[in-house]
Amino acid sequence: MERTTILAICGSLRQDSLHRALLTAIERRAPHLRLVGAQLVRDLPLLDPDLDTPDRLPSVVREFRLLAESARGGIISSPEYVHAASGVTKNALDWLAGSTGLYGKPVLLMSASPGQTGGIRGLAALVPTVLALDAVLVDPVSVSRASARILPDGEVVEAGLDLRLDIALEQFSHAIDVAGPVARA
Repeated sequence: MERTTILAICGSLRQDSLHRALLTAIERRAPHLRLVGAQLVRDLPLLDPDLDTPDRLPSVVREFRLLAESARGGIISSPEYVHAASGVTKNALDWLAGSTGLYGKPVLLMSASPGQTGGIRGLAALVPTVLALDAVLVDPVSVSRASARILPDGEVVEAGLDLRLDIALEQFSHAIDVAGPVARA
């Protein structure tokens, strides 16, 4: 069975971040998905419009955009910093603005926090950006008290979160099916 390619953006640079754990949990429960791009996110330079030209575009940005354009959808797992999404996440999305990478594709937003809010304000701040890229949002996942519900290796240790991730993946997979294959130029 061919796996469906999905652009993954991890908005945390921490090695054992809750957001990397969420992406790992998705990979574990959805072997039909192939998450790509998460490693490139950490190597993207800060957005510089002077570099966003065909002759000056950094190779890592070119590779990231090509992965986005060939993907059937996106999963963004981003922490909340000062009531907004992380700069890492925003920078990755800003680089996609110069492409059709997420155009018409389903995007699942996720956040986790050791606190009570689960990073929901950071997710809310991402919505206008993702919509500006013409992506199709599915119901987001916000995980409160995440340190007690998911381990750094992506193992989910709480039944409620297990169920929530299963529902999110079902909705995301359905949205991918409805969107159809990626149009080739």
